[in-house]
Amino acid sequence: MLRQIFRVVSASFLKKRAEYRRYWFDFTVGLIIKFVFFFGTLYASPIQTGKEAAVKLAGFSLWYLSAHLIAKLGNSAIEEAYLGTAEQVLSTKTPPWQILIGVVVAEVALSFAWVALFFLCAALIIGFSEIVSGALSIVTEIVVFGGVSLIGMTGIGVFILGLSLRLKQVGAVTEVLLYYLLIFSGFFLSSNRLPAAFHILNALSPLSWAVQGMSAGWRAFFPAFGVSLLWLAIGSFVLRQQWNWARKNGKIGSYV
Repeated sequence: MLRQIFRVVSASFLKKRAEYRRYWFDFTVGLIIKFVFFFGTLYASPIQTGKEAAVKLAGFSLWYLSAHLIAKLGNSAIEEAYLGTAEQVLSTKTPPWQILIGVVVAEVALSFAWVALFFLCAALIIGFSEIVSGALSIVTEIVVFGGVSLIGMTGIGVFILGLSLRLKQVGAVTEVLLYYLLIFSGFFLSSNRLPAAFHILNALSPLSWAVQGMSAGWRAFFPAFGVSLLWLAIGSFVLRQQWNWARKNGKIGSYV
């Protein structure tokens, strides 16, 4: 099974490389837009300490990884149907869940290259020693809460993928969700400046809990872990239900 998963991941890397080569201009423009938001993150409020800068950088990096992951998962079924390759993919001996693993691993791994670039830019702007010292002071929190957050964001991506099997056009919903997470998760704007309604919404946001954990410490771990597991369970349930509906009604290969 591990060998099969490795092959699926390798195939996902090859497909992603082909996408970069074919649509390099679109990826470049998208990267420039992300840089604009990144600089806005740094200057939206004055940065007082290296730890604060590290939280902003880690929060934005998590959002960037999550944005790529959720967008790819949410659009994967529609893309395959539009290209006319959905039946070809599903006719292989590879189980659908292994295909999803390949998509997740490839997206996260390749996005780390851009995260490294973000880190370099931040270091040049803020000061390398200051931001490194800040990151080292919370490196355990960054790794743990970052990993927990990605589990939850994967669940959200799987949830949107399930919806796309029935609703098809879910791209607009995805965009609204991603930019909400960008602005109101606590690393772009301080949570103290948000109205109460946003605090209620953020109670269900894996990214918001990750930022709280990196800022406030380990008391946020169990709520963060619980929210991420909840989204993973919801996403898996919705995907299974909509997958069965699409198979029954012959809608898997349709993009309308």
